[in-house]
Amino acid sequence: MKDMIRVAIIQPKPYPTFDDPRNLGHALMLLEKCRGEKLDLVCFPEYFPYQGEKELGTAARQLDAYLVAGLAEAEGDRLYNTATLFDRSGRVFGRQRKRNLGVLERDQLGISPGDGVFRAFTTDFGKIGLPVCIDFWGQPEAGRQLADQGVDIIVNIAIFPILRGHWKHGALVRAFDNFVPVVGVNTADYNALINGRRIHQHGGQSFVIQLPKVLDREDFRRWFKSFDTVADWVKTELDPLEQVHIVEVDLRTARRFRREFWGRFGFQR
Repeated sequence: MKDMIRVAIIQPKPYPTFDDPRNLGHALMLLEKCRGEKLDLVCFPEYFPYQGEKELGTAARQLDAYLVAGLAEAEGDRLYNTATLFDRSGRVFGRQRKRNLGVLERDQLGISPGDGVFRAFTTDFGKIGLPVCIDFWGQPEAGRQLADQGVDIIVNIAIFPILRGHWKHGALVRAFDNFVPVVGVNTADYNALINGRRIHQHGGQSFVIQLPKVLDREDFRRWFKSFDTVADWVKTELDPLEQVHIVEVDLRTARRFRREFWGRFGFQR
């Protein structure tokens, strides 16, 4: 396990339709910007690039990094909105299906809901959870399940036609509830084309929520006595444009002090 990891947030400007094959080529082009960065984790947003497991696996292997992509996963006659995790060797290491689907997904895209079981996947740097969009920030169950499995970091891939301004605040609540760092990944601002209708996707504002760095129990005690806000836990917030942003995320505080944090507030976990 690692205490500090290097994460690339890829905030792409997609082509208008989710299943446009050009999105895969665009994803691979953006991944070229990650070469030589010695990354542990690379993150795309929800529904991007939608397809391309083989190609993404090859890219993950070449980068020697874990990679999270928003893919449409087909099983039988069902289609799922899935956060797919590739390991450093390029194989599919885990999938997390979205449970809470919006009207557009159900009625227009034909997406089926996941089973509502949220899994923490054990990587070489720690445990990662991958709840998709509103599954994490909209309701408490995903964060609770993952924290109870000892998750070290949560990656929340998303896409926002509405409520972009609430996303960060909802994620901050979950980060507080579960004392866990969160990487939120959105698309850049763009216009989607769904069943012939143009729908504006409010892009940007991908973020990193980072817990305070605490060295030991005495340092934790001093920090807790002055604890007054979680607003300063947001260490990174991107603008609406397409970009690749690399950030270091500290996993130590969550790993070492979650139970202490819960105990101070009397959380029964």
